[in-house]
Amino acid sequence: RAEVTHPRGSRSLSSHLKSHAGISGARAGLLREVLGATAYADPLQLAAAIKALPVKLVAPRPLDEAISTAGGVRFEDLDAHLMLREMPGVFCTGEMLDWEAPTGGYLLTACFASGRAAGLGARAWCGC
Repeated sequence: RAEVTHPRGSRSLSSHLKSHAGISGARAGLLREVLGATAYADPLQLAAAIKALPVKLVAPRPLDEAISTAGGVRFEDLDAHLMLREMPGVFCTGEMLDWEAPTGGYLLTACFASGRAAGLGARAWCGC
């Protein structure tokens, strides 16, 4: 809460959130969209939403509109075998990873390759 209520001077709220709370890009956009302009500008409502943002999912989009996801687990949070550094024994692969790729065969190939790499890492980690 202190990061959000800290005086921001002439800086925009977006700049303030980025520098004091590490919130930018899609995270900031989601907050703006869900809260609306009035609540987004209110430091107390914004702080509460940052801690527990209510996101209402009504239904998935039709399969013919499905696209690759964006965002995911950052590579700096993984070791060379795609295991989470802070959760040993948990491996991430494919679209769990934060990377942008073209759709189609390239994406599938990268998902299969990262799955193989994580599988080999898991086998080595458990000593199988």
